Amino acid sequence: MLSNFFQIFLLVSPVFLLIILGNFLRRIKVPDVSFWEINDKLCYWVLIPALLFHYISQINLSSEMLYSYSIIIYVGFFIAILTVLILGKLLGYPPERWTSILQGAVRQNAFIALAITGSLFGDEGLKIASIFMLIYVPSINIIIVTTMVMNFGQSKKNASNNEFKTVFVELSKNPFILAMIAGLIFSIIQSEKLKVIIDTSGLLGSAALPIMLLTIGAKIKVRDLALTITPIIISNFLKLLALPLIAFFVANYLGLSEIEVVVAVIFAAVPTAVSSHTLARQFGADDQLMTSIITTQVILSFITIPILLAFI
Repeated sequence: MLSNFFQIFLLVSPVFLLIILGNFLRRIKVPDVSFWEINDKLCYWVLIPALLFHYISQINLSSEMLYSYSIIIYVGFFIAILTVLILGKLLGYPPERWTSILQGAVRQNAFIALAITGSLFGDEGLKIASIFMLIYVPSINIIIVTTMVMNFGQSKKNASNNEFKTVFVELSKNPFILAMIAGLIFSIIQSEKLKVIIDTSGLLGSAALPIMLLTIGAKIKVRDLALTITPIIISNFLKLLALPLIAFFVANYLGLSEIEVVVAVIFAAVPTAVSSHTLARQFGADDQLMTSIITTQVILSFITIPILLAFI
């Protein structure tokens, strides 16, 4: 297992080295700090949607595939959410705290997952990872945002109703969701005349992952780390250990291929999304705790992901 660990660590280390490089570049202000905000928007609105469209447009989806991947994702969601709710109640945490723990436990940084999958399995892995994103992205947005609305908007019923409308409007404008829907339509049409669009999206998408990894690194600010040990331990344990092991056992039980099992584990094992901090601040949750969870998960995942992959 030790030799496997080092082999896998070397394979996935370029992903983490790009994150470290992004953090270093932001610290020395090369390029200018404002560049990272512009870069983030470019990835969010153009490059990542192009990547998702490119791979989903070439997939022949089957109901069995969607069913299997959905089961893996939803079983993990259910166990993690239930655990956070029970522990939050037992420990007397207010919604501001346990919702941040929840985001840390169930949200995934899909960009890191895509990068590691591409590093290990190339285009075949990216196609499988894109299907996971097809199920994961709408589901997690609906679950988390609805949870936030229900817990931070109870005192203002009308405001809460407006928030629900906002949720659906925002989901309908989400570039990832729109790109995946467009990709599904193209995969059904399967016209040779549309190949130029698929090739163009492939060129755009090839720039997405390295740029996004640099941006993720630039957003992490270790200086702002404030440790609140128990909530961080709960969130990190569920995200970096429990969730990937659940994905592994469920995927094996469903009889998925080896590459599908590994991609499922990678998707479950990556740290929580950097955007969790923005969502926590927007709804009035504990954004300081959210920052600590994000930072510690990215640091710990340098070791936990190779260990998990070596184990399976």
